[in-house]
Amino acid sequence: MNRLAAGSTSDDRARSSAGRRQVAIALAVAGVLAAMPLVLGPGGSYFTRLAIIGLLYVASAAAWDLVGGLTGQVSFGHAAFFGVGAYVTAILVRGGIPLVLTLLPAAVAAAAYAAAWGWPCLRLRGPFFAIATIGVGEATRLAALLWEPVTGGATGLTLPIGRSSALVPYYLALGLAAASIGIAVLVRRSRLGLGLACVREDVDAAESIGIRSGWIQVQALMISAAIVGVAGSIYARYLFYVEPGDVFAFNRSIGLILMAIIGGVNSVWGPPTGAVLFLGLEQVLAAWFPAAHLGIYGLLLIAMMLFEPRGLRAIVSRAC
Repeated sequence: MNRLAAGSTSDDRARSSAGRRQVAIALAVAGVLAAMPLVLGPGGSYFTRLAIIGLLYVASAAAWDLVGGLTGQVSFGHAAFFGVGAYVTAILVRGGIPLVLTLLPAAVAAAAYAAAWGWPCLRLRGPFFAIATIGVGEATRLAALLWEPVTGGATGLTLPIGRSSALVPYYLALGLAAASIGIAVLVRRSRLGLGLACVREDVDAAESIGIRSGWIQVQALMISAAIVGVAGSIYARYLFYVEPGDVFAFNRSIGLILMAIIGGVNSVWGPPTGAVLFLGLEQVLAAWFPAAHLGIYGLLLIAMMLFEPRGLRAIVSRAC
């Protein structure tokens, strides 16, 4: 018994030490990112703008994993939440409301939209849920194209520029990325996270012990949607322009799945790491293969799921 207790204490200490190291590394990275635009100055505007996209990817990938990793439900429809958040901000900013005051309405609108279609769709499992989310995402894009009086249709909406600065969306994106990773940690350590893990392993067994699988999955989808909706809101401010073919694009949803799979699903740091790698991959493919990069994304997704579905996290763990 004493040996078992000593072993358990040693494991707890090791986990605590590893956790402290991760927090220290995260704080150091956040400090470097916070200082980067100030150090680079106006000459580093390209890197600042590229970092904005990367930070939005990090936040969105961590949010997607709350559904795709924790519940095991692969969603191809997260672009719908991104677009809803972008359009809410665009409409409100055009009405004279400051950007910061539009972030909460964007999050609420995206979460409400997630609850509306998530409740029926999350009764499905596996490929049936994935197919349903594809339909939802495309239907949302078409609805935005046809609702021209509100969305501007294919022309889109232009936001008033005024006295613009790339630092505003940069620090908002940095704060959102940090918050999304923090939320991912909290959810995994909460009763909600434990319930979602049970549902992922066996829905029927989870239901038999009193877990309301449909309700807790909807909660996870709403949290995920709120974060992605805020990412869309910041993106609208970054570009000063939104249109359905961009913010509701199917390749956004594919990109989020790739980010999570590349880094390793169902982990705190896997999807953010995959998001950073995906950003570099995206820049290369868009430059070298502008007409075929979507097909390459699809082939990469298939290859990762076939040969290493646990992503780089599994490769690193084997190497170590």
